[in-house]
Amino acid sequence: MSTEALVQLCVVRIGRESYALDLKRIDEILPVPGLTPLPRAPKFLEGVVRLRGDVLPVVDARKRLQVESTAGQAVTPSGKPRRTERMMVCRVGRRRIGVLVDAVTSVRRVPKTALRPAPLATPHVLGVTGEGDAVTLLLDVKALLTEDAG
Repeated sequence: MSTEALVQLCVVRIGRESYALDLKRIDEILPVPGLTPLPRAPKFLEGVVRLRGDVLPVVDARKRLQVESTAGQAVTPSGKPRRTERMMVCRVGRRRIGVLVDAVTSVRRVPKTALRPAPLATPHVLGVTGEGDAVTLLLDVKALLTEDAG
């Protein structure tokens, strides 16, 4: 039995790419609620949502990463669009934010030693995990909220 430290990652789809976030950073995953838009807000800030007494800013990860949404492109056996889009409630320091993604695909347990720094200076990517074609980018949630991060 291995005593190697494991990290649990929540794998999500944003556009056509897979990204992962540390599961410890995620409070909950919800269907996308009704959002209240904010006038003159950055384009990636979809608005705010009231959740259990708190008002949370909601960032659209697709707009932030400048990728096209693939949510709703999957279909049910009856041919109806499948609603896969989700809002992840994440902790950034003492704040909580909503992050819109196309789909939550899995939770993986990976050895801490399998996490590598990002190969290039990319504002929204902390690092990578995996090998070959199965590389998953580790998303920097804090950078999604910073207006000058990309």
